[in-house]
This record gives sequence, C-alpha cells and structure tokens, in this order.
Amino acid sequence: MANFQFLKNMFEIVLIVTSIAAIVILGSQTILQQHFSNITENIISINNEHIDTSRTIGKINKLLQSTSDIQKLYTSWAPMAAALASSTPDDVILNNLSMDNKDKKLSVAGQAKTRDAFLEFENNLKKLEFIDNVQSPLSGLTQREDVSFTITADIK
Repeated sequence: MANFQFLKNMFEIVLIVTSIAAIVILGSQTILQQHFSNITENIISINNEHIDTSRTIGKINKLLQSTSDIQKLYTSWAPMAAALASSTPDDVILNNLSMDNKDKKLSVAGQAKTRDAFLEFENNLKKLEFIDNVQSPLSGLTQREDVSFTITADIK
C-alpha cells in the first residue's frame, strides 16, 4: 500500500506541475497574440500612411518607362540633314529629301548640272557614316549635263 500511496503522490505532483505549465502556456499565448495583434496594427498603419506615396511612385515609374520607350524610337534628323547639306556640291540642287525612320530609308531627288557633280554627290553620300547601301540610277552616268536623279540609301 505504501507503493500505491507513493505513486498517488507522484501522480498528483505531476498533475499539479502539468496544470501550472498549462496555465503559464495559456497566459503566454494570450500575451503573444496581443503582441502579434499590435505588430499587425502597426504594419497596417504604416502601409496606409505610405500607400499614396507608393501609388505616385508607381505612376512615375510607368511614365518614365513610356518616355524611355518613346526616346528609343526617336531619331535626331537635324544632324543628318546638316551632314547631307554639307556633302552636297554647289552644282547639285536637291528637290526632294525623304527620311523614313520606320524602314530606315533615305531618298534624295534632285538635279545636277554635270555628271561630275552628280558623281561627287554620290561619293559624298557613300562617305557619310549614317548612310549605307547607296543606290543611284544609271541615267546619271549616261547624261553629261542636267542630270536628274533619285538616290536611295539605307540609314544605319
């Protein structure tokens, strides 16, 4: 019977210790839930304060991306036109100049007083760094004077 009494006392001690541990754990759970709730409220508060700023930043980023896309499509024609004008001999008159950014094509129509002026203009075009694959009519080589021409080329 002493053995039974000992086991009963040990069981009571284990039961009391387990009950105390359960009470402490439940109290800790309540404290942790309150702490978690406070942290969540703070995060939501901070996010609400800065949501307008985040939206504005998003709009600005989209605008900058659109601007960048547009700038990639932009070609500065003024330097090309200036280089083309400076490479045109005095005896050559340009009647039409067409630069197509989409197809990367250049078309120049005009009148040269002499075949030599036409050939000089054609060679000057070939030397320009932004022009490639210059094509000119054969009629420019057969006429000695008053050479009408239309030259096409690729824009690099």
